[in-house]
Amino acid sequence: MSQLPTWWFRTEHFWIDYPHWRMTPLLKRYYLMQFAYWLQQLLVLVLRLEKPRKDFTELVIHHFVTIWLVFWGYTINLTYIGNAVFLTMDVSDVVLSFAKVCNYLGWETTAAVAFSAFVCVWTYLRHFLNIKMIWSVWTQWKYVPEYSKRFEPKEGVWMVRWVQYQVMIAMIILQLVNIFWYYLILRVLRRALFGPRLEDDRSDDEDEGPDVHGKDE
Repeated sequence: MSQLPTWWFRTEHFWIDYPHWRMTPLLKRYYLMQFAYWLQQLLVLVLRLEKPRKDFTELVIHHFVTIWLVFWGYTINLTYIGNAVFLTMDVSDVVLSFAKVCNYLGWETTAAVAFSAFVCVWTYLRHFLNIKMIWSVWTQWKYVPEYSKRFEPKEGVWMVRWVQYQVMIAMIILQLVNIFWYYLILRVLRRALFGPRLEDDRSDDEDEGPDVHGKDE
């Protein structure tokens, strides 16, 4: 993202100079890897390769919407905002994974601190910044050049009004799923600060063992 004009989430550049025809090799690889990853995750859920948890429905919704946004954003040359969304998701997952490792190793204090940090990162990235991007879709559409506000796939321009609504609705759905997970995260945080151990609120069997949970993607 540092190679793009959207660095530091300058959201107006999601739309300025659209369509964004050129993608750096790194960005293109990142996009395709994201698509492959989420497709694999969806197949795991659909084929029931893992034991379903309590948030199975939310996971399926999340994965379907994410795959659609990745595919659609790549198709219509709307990759800058897609890259920004990826960043908000991936960074929070790294912190979550670290907290889980600490918990598995039995480092309860470190796990609690790491999970608290994860909650802060999740709140900022998955809610504040994502809501900022949703607001950008609604209010900064005006920055799309007038010649691009038409549906001409052969020319690489797709920015008619219904595309705006489609992108915004999909992002709102993701935000609602994240809010549901945020509720579960706060429950785990309460246990981390005031209880004996961290456990996964999604587990159907509480005896399966301790786990740190925010979202398992």
